[in-house]
Amino acid sequence: MKAWTASVRRYPHFDPVISVAEAEALATDPARVATHTFYPFLKYDEGWTVYAKKGRHGKRKDRPIRFAARLDSCIFSYYRHILSVPYEARLQTEGLSDSVVAYRRISKPGGSGGQSNIDFALSAVEAIQSQGNCCAIALDISSFFETLDHGRLRDVWAELLGVSRLPADHFKVYQTITRYPFVDIIKAYTRLGFYGDKTDRNGKVRPGFLKARSEIPVQLCDGRTFQAKIARSATQSSIIEVNKLCIGVPQGAPLSDLLANAYLLEFDKYLRDICINFGGRFFRYSDDILVIAPILEADAIVLEKEIRSAITTYGKGLLIKEEKSAIHRFEVEGERQEVRTIKASDKDGRPMPNKPFEYLGFRYDGRHVFIRDKTMSNLHRKIASVCRATAIRQVKRYQGKLTHDILALTDIEKLIQAFGSVEDFHMKAADYRSWTFTTYAKRASKTMGALGKPIARQIKNLRSAIHRRLEYELTRAQ
Repeated sequence: MKAWTASVRRYPHFDPVISVAEAEALATDPARVATHTFYPFLKYDEGWTVYAKKGRHGKRKDRPIRFAARLDSCIFSYYRHILSVPYEARLQTEGLSDSVVAYRRISKPGGSGGQSNIDFALSAVEAIQSQGNCCAIALDISSFFETLDHGRLRDVWAELLGVSRLPADHFKVYQTITRYPFVDIIKAYTRLGFYGDKTDRNGKVRPGFLKARSEIPVQLCDGRTFQAKIARSATQSSIIEVNKLCIGVPQGAPLSDLLANAYLLEFDKYLRDICINFGGRFFRYSDDILVIAPILEADAIVLEKEIRSAITTYGKGLLIKEEKSAIHRFEVEGERQEVRTIKASDKDGRPMPNKPFEYLGFRYDGRHVFIRDKTMSNLHRKIASVCRATAIRQVKRYQGKLTHDILALTDIEKLIQAFGSVEDFHMKAADYRSWTFTTYAKRASKTMGALGKPIARQIKNLRSAIHRRLEYELTRAQ
């Protein structure tokens, strides 16, 4: 395993920016960590609208994300590194390295980089194909990070270290990651004068940022201002909240993902033993579980119930809801597998007799792999939204001009690049953060090989679709 090095990022938070050497010196000193005062996490909600059929409104879902101050993040990162050594060794010993696939660097065959969800989806499809006549059981753990039991988590932590009682520095980090303090980012920005009511161009008063994002300082405030405006002072109440529940770790902290994985080690062993018994395989990507086994429909229905029951035994406090489970039957017919839905529900728990088999953003129909329909629909909704906003801005900017004139004055290439190809993709592909949808789809098509041929067709007319949508929105906006 590579040696740990600190990464000091320059995002806005309460603490000052320090050098990599300073961060590493503190994070690797147990005595200093044991007495370190951690800042509150900053919290925001990552929201999205759940896919819905045309004519229906999808429900909005929010995932609370909490990110630590930069020095605190380095400490969490270092302790993740410490715990990952015994955890990876346990996975190897228990034969789980190829089954637990999330939050870990798994090298591609030949060692050319790490695998992504594309590779994991392909592995699942290949496992289904190799089984021939089989059933695939998909399950989802509800509110995974938010329901990890603190007592059980402390025991898991100690087991990884091979001790009965956590050392002082580990206990301090454990306390901070479980009984964690946090501040809503909008409340913090409001107290510090970066966010509040402002008047827009139409004279309407609405809340918003009072400074450009680029003007918000990397260190949001000094220690005295933090005490006066964020923590309790003589004139203002504290806006710091604390997780006083006995469950949950902050999603977004560098250590939380490893703790969540380690929490399910016994459950993963249970799934392994089941698959050995049936001659099948399983994959767990965080809270998404997929079991593939050459069993009959009736056996699959029984097994799905047993797995949902087992999570309460091997994963204290966790729950797999029945309505979030799905079972598909694959049977070989000539050169392809026919797939049937045995059990599936929509987001409201209503039966879906024809729900397609999907895993990690892809759909498998027994012959080919596609980017799932929901993803494509959401892409076109995003295109419509971005084109609409662009059109409104351009019509205001070029008042009185005709649609084709505004279209000629619009940097369409810049708009297309938000969804389309990235130049020199072969140089940038190693960093997934530089991917656009097109580069992602091209990578998926290449990785899937003959299985992924339809993916190229799914994005074939993306460029012209963006152009047409922008022209339509310009006409509407005038």
